[in-house]
Amino acid sequence: MLRYFRINDPYRLLSLLILLVVAGLPLLLRLPGITLQELHHMVLGEVMGDKILYVEIIDRTPPLMAVMDGFLDLLFGRSLVARHLLALMFIFFQAAYFAILLINNKAYNESTYVPALIFGLLSFVSFDMMAMSQELIASTLILLSLNNLFKEIEFRIDRDSIVLNLGVFIGLASLFVFSYSIFLLGAVLILIVFARTTLRKILLTFFGYALVHGILFTIYYCYGKTDDLWTHFYLANFSRPPIVYVSWGSLFFLGILPIAYLVFSFFMLTREARFTKYQSQLSQVMFLWLLIAIVQIIFTAERTPHSFFTCIPSLAYYFSHYLLLIRRKWIAESMLWILLIGLLSINYLSARNSLSKVDFRSFFPKPSAQAEKIKDKKVMVLGNDLPLYQQNSLGGSFLDWDLSRNYFEQSEYYENIIWINKSFQKNPPDVIVDTQNLMGPILEKIPNLKNQYRKEGELYWKLPVTSN
Repeated sequence: MLRYFRINDPYRLLSLLILLVVAGLPLLLRLPGITLQELHHMVLGEVMGDKILYVEIIDRTPPLMAVMDGFLDLLFGRSLVARHLLALMFIFFQAAYFAILLINNKAYNESTYVPALIFGLLSFVSFDMMAMSQELIASTLILLSLNNLFKEIEFRIDRDSIVLNLGVFIGLASLFVFSYSIFLLGAVLILIVFARTTLRKILLTFFGYALVHGILFTIYYCYGKTDDLWTHFYLANFSRPPIVYVSWGSLFFLGILPIAYLVFSFFMLTREARFTKYQSQLSQVMFLWLLIAIVQIIFTAERTPHSFFTCIPSLAYYFSHYLLLIRRKWIAESMLWILLIGLLSINYLSARNSLSKVDFRSFFPKPSAQAEKIKDKKVMVLGNDLPLYQQNSLGGSFLDWDLSRNYFEQSEYYENIIWINKSFQKNPPDVIVDTQNLMGPILEKIPNLKNQYRKEGELYWKLPVTSN
């Protein structure tokens, strides 16, 4: 297989696509189930069509990802298989683009599509890599920014548009995953160290990033809602403590094979590599890029296996070097097959909870206590019972409870009462789940709303409209 992808033939990419589909087929045929993140994005996508994010939907999801959620809902509804197939196409594009990027920039002594193969294999570290996550889409933009970084370091194309586009791509990525803003600082650091870039170009990079966010602010300024944007997106994402879906121990076990190959790669590069000056710079850039990606993961809002998408380009770069430098071809082929079989085995076994070292229990929705009573309804949950939305849709405007709770817990403020009343008028829920008895004082202050609901224990049911 290594010899096959080593040949510089673009048609090898078609074989890579077939290989990715075959590798992903067991997961497509027997899905582990919907994750909490996927459920959240599906619920958000269902209400994105006619509502303004952060204004009529209280949630901290970055804006471009929310738009993508709406687009995916329009195309696929809640179909997991269709979304995973689309994610597979994203992975294929990234793998192919990365290999072409390295060929164009003469990263190796030979033009080869081995990096595309390794990139595709590393995307199967865990089953959730094959999901339409915000990290998958954002990492695609980060890959485009990496191409601009290489161009600037190479000095062959000296245009201001390169560093401007670098900032724009990172800015767009931050509107999918806000913590990807860290790559802006990392890119500037790399430009200073390796490209000896001028102050003007550094400012252009920051300007490209700021331009994207400036356009976003302008859109909300036209609605007069910049306060909501600042509070529910920027402050909410900046101050949010990380949500741990998968422990560091489980992540380490999933990544033990790539970590071992990374050690082998560094050892081989130290002994055997014969770099040109430019190739040596690229190697150092990829190492710094890996460190920046790890720093970003530390600050990410939600820690999952697919949080490591931005590490894959650097790992694929070094693994490819390692395999290409092995002189005995049968050893190189064996190491490739060990990587392939090892990654897929850990992936399939962990997806079926067959590995005690990998715990995905916090990754999936737990059964809701109200699930038997409420089905196919528009629901407003005053709490963190996201699993209830598996068989229901969102009623009202409050999806992210951590951001929404102040509206209900501080009902003495007149502005909060007005806001809650407006949300009921625009998207009235059929059922209100109130386990903390927060709705009672609010309904006392909105008599018209009180007459529309009947309380039964912790639930408020909407009364049918009677005609006069």
